[in-house]
Amino acid sequence: MEKRKKMAIWIISGLVILSVIAFFLRDESFEDLEVQKWEEETIEVGGPEKIVQIYIDGVIQEDTESDPAFGYSFLMDQLDQVMEDEMVKAIVLRINTPGGSVVASDEIYEKILELKQKEKKVIVSMGSTAASGGYYISAPADKIYANRATLTGSLGVIFSFYNFSELADKYGVSEVVIKSGRYKDIGSPLRAMVPEEKEIFQKLVDESYQRFVDIIAEGRKLPREKVLELADGRVYSGLQAESLGLVDQLGDLEEATQGAKELSGYMNASVIRYLEPFAIDSLFGDFLGFKSQKMDLLGIKQAISPDQAPQLQYLFRP
Repeated sequence: MEKRKKMAIWIISGLVILSVIAFFLRDESFEDLEVQKWEEETIEVGGPEKIVQIYIDGVIQEDTESDPAFGYSFLMDQLDQVMEDEMVKAIVLRINTPGGSVVASDEIYEKILELKQKEKKVIVSMGSTAASGGYYISAPADKIYANRATLTGSLGVIFSFYNFSELADKYGVSEVVIKSGRYKDIGSPLRAMVPEEKEIFQKLVDESYQRFVDIIAEGRKLPREKVLELADGRVYSGLQAESLGLVDQLGDLEEATQGAKELSGYMNASVIRYLEPFAIDSLFGDFLGFKSQKMDLLGIKQAISPDQAPQLQYLFRP
C-alpha cells in the first residue's frame, strides 16, 4: 500500500510539472523562446561563403493551419534567411512539383526576384517533375538544369469545376439558392455552367496565362511569339526542353551545385542545407496533446488535393 501511495504522488507531481510547462508554452509572453532561425547542415565543407540547396517538393499552395502539406511558409522563411545572409552567394532550388496555386507560385517567383536583386545567383535543378507552376518559379533562374527524362512544360493555366447536375437529378438532389447577384453561385456543381459564366472564367484564365507567357519570355530571354507557341499546355521532357531553350543544360543536383559555384565566382564555397529550427514546444507537444506546426510538417507530411476548392492553378494534372 505504501509503494502505491508513493507511486501515486510521483505521478501527480509529474503531471503538475508538465501542466506548469504547458501553461508557459502556451503563454504568448514566452513565444520568443522558440528559435526561428533555420540551422545549417554542411553538405560540403569549404570556405566561409555559402551555396544553399533548397528543396521545393509537392503541390505548390499556401499552408493551412490544419494541414501544412507543402510547407509554403517554411520555404518563404528559408528564402528570407538566404536574403539576409551576406555569406550566401547562390542558391540551388531542387524543384520537384507539378505546380499548383497561381497566387502561391507568383509569390515564390517574386521572392526569387528579390534574391536576384540582392545579387545572389539562383540556379534550378529540376527533379522528376517541374511543370506548370514548377516552371513558373524556375523561369527567373540564372541557369536551369534538368534530367533528360524530367517532365517539365505544361505552360498554362487551368480552372476546373465539377458538374454533378445529372447525378443530382437521378437521386432527387436539388439546391435552393438565395443570391444577391446574377453570378453569385457561379461554378455551382449542381447545375450546368452557362456561356456567360464560362466567359467570365476564361478571362481570368487568360489574364494569368498572359502573365505566365511574359515571365517566361523575360526570364528565358525568348521572343514572346515563340513562348506562345510553346505554351499550349503540353509537357516536355528535359531533353526536349533543352532543345527549345526552356532548359539550359542537362545535369543533376551535383552538377547544378557546381554550376552555382561557377556562376557566383566562389569555387571554394561551402554547400549547406537548412534544418528545421528547434521548437521548444515540440518537446512536450505530443504528450500534452498539441504540436508545433513545424513538427506536423516533418512528421506527418500529407498531400492535399488541389481540388478542394476551385482556384486558378498553374498545374500539370493528367
